[in-house]
Amino acid sequence: MRLYSGFMNWLVFFVEKKRDSMFIHPAEYKILLCTLTFAVLFQSGSASDGMNESYEQWFKDGMQFYQEGRLDKAQDAYEHGLAFEPDNPSLLNNLGNVLSDKGDNIAALARYEQALAISGDDSIILGNIGRTLFLLGEYEEAIKMCNNAIKLDPENSIAWYYAATAYYELNRYDESIDYFHKALNINQSFALAWNNLGNVHVLRGEYNKAFMLYNKALESDRNLTQAWYNVGCLFFALERYCESAKAFEEVVRIKSDDIDALARLNAALELCA
Repeated sequence: MRLYSGFMNWLVFFVEKKRDSMFIHPAEYKILLCTLTFAVLFQSGSASDGMNESYEQWFKDGMQFYQEGRLDKAQDAYEHGLAFEPDNPSLLNNLGNVLSDKGDNIAALARYEQALAISGDDSIILGNIGRTLFLLGEYEEAIKMCNNAIKLDPENSIAWYYAATAYYELNRYDESIDYFHKALNINQSFALAWNNLGNVHVLRGEYNKAFMLYNKALESDRNLTQAWYNVGCLFFALERYCESAKAFEEVVRIKSDDIDALARLNAALELCA
């Protein structure tokens, strides 16, 4: 089974949208909102490649570059902003986001922790720390941080989600199911949560339930490759090879360079009567 994680999911689903990796990642996202409250005061404009004389402009440029997927530029902008405002929690948090997307989770965690130390308890920053600890395999600590985020904001569906994924990795399936449902009660279109809840039911041998949940994920996001992949694997395990092939065809349609899905597709086609 494939699972999903990654910062873009965190943010986009926090404003009720969606994104891919081991417990997670869907399609590309065009809208990015700042993760700290005061950020809404800034309106994004075109990012400037020149030197800016205020942290606000560097902040805006960093957001714009991040939206465009120009992570090196975004990192540079946030670091320039921190030269003006070294204790700005929003800049630190957003720099953590960039570092996380670049795969440097240890550096990202350090930035998030700096932001938390300055801002005090903040649900979003705590959730970012929980997510990063999850990615680093620190599941117990991830759960603690996510639960702290939930105490501050019970509507933080992403914190519920990452706590659920951590419980999953610890084989604590009842708690995982409960937390996934909490996330879904807040956001019914949370495709990744539907997908990963399906994975839990596969492990419990509840295949019909799993199919239903994968379909719910695909209703929310038809391009969620992980859900198609999981459907293909489950059909293959049940010796329903033609249906398995159709699911893997969807994965390859969306992500043509997925070598594993292509190999599974070929295996299913060979066995399809």
